[in-house]
Amino acid sequence: MRNTMRDTTLRSYVEAMVPLSTLLLACMPLLGMRPMVLVIAFWLLVLFSRAALDPSPVGRNAWRWAGFLALPLLIMLPDLFRAQDLHAGWLALERSASLALFPIGFLLLGAPASDRFREAMMDVFTLAALLLALGANGQLLVHGLNDPDTGGGFSHAYRISFAELTGLHPPYASYFFLAAALFQLERLLDKARRPWWRVIAIVLLVMAGLLIGSRMPLFAFATALAAMLLVHLPRRKALRYAAVVFVGVGLLAAIMPGARQRVVETFVTVQHHDSRQELNSVNIRAPIAHCTMELLEDHWLLGLGQANVQRALDQCYLQFKEPMLLNGSYGTHNQLMHWWLCFGLAGLVLYIVFFGALLNRAWQRRDAAHLGFLVLLLVCSSTENILARQWGVVLFACFNTMFIAPDGDLPAQRR
Repeated sequence: MRNTMRDTTLRSYVEAMVPLSTLLLACMPLLGMRPMVLVIAFWLLVLFSRAALDPSPVGRNAWRWAGFLALPLLIMLPDLFRAQDLHAGWLALERSASLALFPIGFLLLGAPASDRFREAMMDVFTLAALLLALGANGQLLVHGLNDPDTGGGFSHAYRISFAELTGLHPPYASYFFLAAALFQLERLLDKARRPWWRVIAIVLLVMAGLLIGSRMPLFAFATALAAMLLVHLPRRKALRYAAVVFVGVGLLAAIMPGARQRVVETFVTVQHHDSRQELNSVNIRAPIAHCTMELLEDHWLLGLGQANVQRALDQCYLQFKEPMLLNGSYGTHNQLMHWWLCFGLAGLVLYIVFFGALLNRAWQRRDAAHLGFLVLLLVCSSTENILARQWGVVLFACFNTMFIAPDGDLPAQRR
């Protein structure tokens, strides 16, 4: 009798920890890299414990989706043995582990993913992103910007100060802010409660993104919102509202100092590179694109191997005599090109099939939140290797898998 009561208590405790540990994942904007790893490990431990205490069959559809979502990681596994340095190869593989861990958690172990729960996840993520934006900007307002005197102006000083304060690469902070804003716009379009709270959250998050001034995330945000409007509204009305959104974002970018300076850079052509001050975020992409295409000409079929790409790019950058390019962080800045250069034609096909299937699923299901999220990150992936950095891949894998999970044919008690 005592053992039965103990088992019941343990089951109740573990069952209560399942939604709490899952909601904790949505706090990722506030968590550093190592804490987030611990949170994911704890979440999986809770789910495995529940599965051990209360085994439940998993539907075939869940296995199929889990395998499909883990496909990029499955391609990276054999590619590991092409690495000249196995340690570097393992680190690249480890950064992408979330592509398999989240499908295991949501699809095979039955983490909650009902409509109501995913709304809670989006709200918690929004709150975490808001706290990040308010906390960081509040501290910068009190203590001032750390201007390294490079002549980059407000935008450069703000981005450096923000990165030093938060430990986040600024474009990835933009992804957090603007993804959260999209989630709240979807909640508004879905006529959720407390609309004014959501409007205020959207305004603050978009302003935070404008202060960072990353151009592509702002364009991606407008594009993603246009896609969501197409799901919710008749086509003509959606297109009219979408035009208003693009104009509105453009006007805001022209007003906010960080975004304005970064947009102006797009139209400035630097003729001479006599100092680092003349190298901006636009013209630095010319040598990146040149080296990416040069390497693809020789390795378009089989690729270089994921662990070898950065070393090859760094070697190519030597011809430009720009010290900034040689800090080991300037990859292809394009996810499609990155996978193509890593895995050859298999990487190109992987990108098209993987994201094509996800977009088709979101559109067919009329899932505006999933569609907007995918469009945001896909457009951003044209200028960043989103799935090659931990913050990008964790953000993508967590919410993408959660949006997919209701297709998994999991038992009703797991919902």
